[in-house]
Amino acid sequence: MDVISLIRYAVNNLQFKLNSLDINSLEISELSRLSLQKYKENFNFYFSSYSRLLQRAFEKLNSPADRSVFVDYGGGCGLLSMLAKQAGFKTVIYNDINGSSVSDAKLISKEIGINIDHFITGEAEDFVNRIELLNISPDIICAFDVVEHIYDLERWIRTMSRLPNPQYILMTGANPKNPVITRRLKKLQLISEYKGCENNVRYDDMFLNTSFLEEREKILKIGFPQLKEAEVAFLANDTRGLRKEDIETVAQEYLEKGEINYVVGHPTNTCDPYTGSWTERLIDLKSLGTFCESNNMTMEITNSFYSYNNKRFLNFVKFFLNQMIKILGQNNLLVSPTITIEIKKSDR
Repeated sequence: MDVISLIRYAVNNLQFKLNSLDINSLEISELSRLSLQKYKENFNFYFSSYSRLLQRAFEKLNSPADRSVFVDYGGGCGLLSMLAKQAGFKTVIYNDINGSSVSDAKLISKEIGINIDHFITGEAEDFVNRIELLNISPDIICAFDVVEHIYDLERWIRTMSRLPNPQYILMTGANPKNPVITRRLKKLQLISEYKGCENNVRYDDMFLNTSFLEEREKILKIGFPQLKEAEVAFLANDTRGLRKEDIETVAQEYLEKGEINYVVGHPTNTCDPYTGSWTERLIDLKSLGTFCESNNMTMEITNSFYSYNNKRFLNFVKFFLNQMIKILGQNNLLVSPTITIEIKKSDR
């Protein structure tokens, strides 16, 4: 069976299993329940992207899938892990930073009847430490709509590079080269930063609707009561893009020196001051490429096609855009709905 047919078969199997699942009866978090329901109701839309990601993974393998290790990094409710297992990967490893997501993914995969080999909770350092303890060498590390949320992407890459020689396939809808997407995401970032919205801030397992700016002000007022109101306002504004421990470091620097060295590097990019999760970060791809090159890695960025849904007119527009993408070539990102960042250690 060729790769495309194999993936299609795996998708159909997973869809059947997911449709048979009574989501409301599962003892999982509300966040996972809503996410799972979204995937179930819009299965073809989301899994066309998963299929493309998985196809790219197969293309990059140096060994057959039944002898390879697949990592689903930042896996949410675990559907990409399950799809990879259905597609024949020997070992599938699921990871997520949130313990509740890991617990939910375990339960969901058990109820669906697909065995995921390993579940790992934590950030990059925790993940790599666990992989080294298990004495496993991943072949492919995939992430879907994760890379744009990673707090310190360069540090993440450096930490993950401790692993022997995996290839990274990171797909994101936060395409900084598509002007339509960029405009939409900047609006979302401004809302998160200044207005707040439903579940905007995550504090442990509790969600708040407040703005990031307001939460940074709280952090500064609690940690540094000696600061004047004007100083709190200044520091809160100028620590956009930092999480709590780094905000406190900058505040301490200000108290000692009367100035700060940190510079906000983007007009709208902003992150949750507790988790460090960015609001659809628009990544500086040129800077990322330079970083990879200086660390003996190669990086390639490619586009992808629009996924179709049940809206006829919108599908017509998507068909037209997909034809444009074909003509422009896989490295043109101007009209692409997503980008795929592929990173590997250089052969030289």
